[in-house]
Amino acid sequence: MFYGAVVWDPWLIVSQIICLQCLYYLTLGILMSILVGTRVSRMSLVYFFDYSTLTISTVTGWCVIIITNSYSFSLQFCV
Repeated sequence: MFYGAVVWDPWLIVSQIICLQCLYYLTLGILMSILVGTRVSRMSLVYFFDYSTLTISTVTGWCVIIITNSYSFSLQFCV
């Protein structure tokens, strides 16, 4: 694959992007449900996509910040 004939394959690129996005959100969801889900009464998508949950005034906000940053930082080495 690395030293063969170079072929432009947009379907391969798109499928790899989709797989990485699915892996990212699946793992982030598992980590969020373990660390944030134990602290809140009801888990929702707000903790994934709303910037207002990224606050330093609550323990839940700190958990969201730490999970998001540490997982994003560690994922860069996998790619």
